[in-house]
Amino acid sequence: MNGPRWLIRSALCPALCVFALVGPAFGAEAPPSDNPPQAVEQDEPDDSPIDDEAMTVLTRMADTLAQAQRFTVTIRASYDVVQDTGEKITFGERRALTLNRPDGLRVEAQESDGKRSLVTFDGKAISVFNADENVYAQIERAGTIDDAVRYLVQDLQVRLPLALLLVSTLPDELEQRLQTLDYVERDMLTAVPTDHLAGRTEDVDFQIWIATEGPPLPERVTITYKGDEGEPQYRADFSDWNLNPDVQPAQLAFHPPDGAERIPVMIRVRRNAAGGSAGGSAGSSEGEPK
Repeated sequence: MNGPRWLIRSALCPALCVFALVGPAFGAEAPPSDNPPQAVEQDEPDDSPIDDEAMTVLTRMADTLAQAQRFTVTIRASYDVVQDTGEKITFGERRALTLNRPDGLRVEAQESDGKRSLVTFDGKAISVFNADENVYAQIERAGTIDDAVRYLVQDLQVRLPLALLLVSTLPDELEQRLQTLDYVERDMLTAVPTDHLAGRTEDVDFQIWIATEGPPLPERVTITYKGDEGEPQYRADFSDWNLNPDVQPAQLAFHPPDGAERIPVMIRVRRNAAGGSAGGSAGSSEGEPK
């Protein structure tokens, strides 16, 4: 008799954590030839894989987010976790995000099993709070949101899906990573009409739906991690966009609840070829708490 079969629910692979912040971002291969004509017909020659119309839409979105001084948005997402058997199990999460440039960020998250967490940055320190266990970690880190996001996903390895959408370098990041980009269709079945784009980077395929009415903001994103076993997907729907919320700095500061326990932060320091710590990495040696 076989033993119990456990569902493996990981913290998501590192690629999913960074969502092209430190690696390729969006990406999706061009539609196959039996797709509707609008998804495959191109005026570009075969050696020009970036469709001009699609790039114009994507650039407008990237510029809008990168130049926004503040915004709030709700993200409802689902992601696949590939089991040892090869079966894919889908889990969900909801994130409420508040961004206030240059140095304010708050991300409240709840997973489908009810677990709640909070990540904040106030220009001086990054705080990560686990509400279910009433514990938090905090590390001093002065700088901008861009600095904090990179530090979170690269050094602390905090899961922060869609992190690329938070940084002011979004337009350049996309331009550097895109290998192909196509215009699929005008989708009339989304909450508002959207331009549906499909693209590809070295590591992932992606699709993105961008609103055609009002600010060109993302309404939906799908990412396929084609290099991972089972090619898991991450899917996100955006709602309640507000590009001019009333955000006070005090709202982004972290105040530990009564009885919350502070725990150490484990920071991984990259090693260079000579065996020493790589320049630019903050924190203690790997495995040593700080």
